[in-house]
Amino acid sequence: MPGMNFIILLVLIAVVALFAAAFGKRGKAGYSFTGCPLMSESEIRFYRVLQMAVPNELVFPQVGMAALVRPRYAGADSRFVPAFRTISQRRIDFVVCNRDSMEVRCLVELDDSSHDARRDQARDTITAQAGYRTVRVRAGRRYDIDGLRRRVLDISGGQDRLSG
Repeated sequence: MPGMNFIILLVLIAVVALFAAAFGKRGKAGYSFTGCPLMSESEIRFYRVLQMAVPNELVFPQVGMAALVRPRYAGADSRFVPAFRTISQRRIDFVVCNRDSMEVRCLVELDDSSHDARRDQARDTITAQAGYRTVRVRAGRRYDIDGLRRRVLDISGGQDRLSG
């Protein structure tokens, strides 16, 4: 019988090894990743202009919407997950904050040819519900720094549009 115990032991080791190989690679199997730029050239150019327009404020690029907005439902509410999914993969181009209090002054969206007005309106509705004001700027080669400053620092609420 010692030979039989040895065979059973080998079979158990093989089963454990197969189990570990099959389930131990979750999230890793076959995927490969590479780095990518944080912002496009157009966004980098506008970021510099925005910093000049509001030098006493902090400007954060590419902020995940879920960092600023969350569903009003409790986690156990069946509406929480679908509501969270509507924001979890979205990014806000720029968030402008008061340097001292870190309070959000406004959200700035740089609208280029990739923007879709219907999706933008849905996004702006979500952020407005959360109490944020959005300034939309058309991407361009030249920007009115003084006009941009007035729009960003205006605390009157609502949503603004600004041509680039």
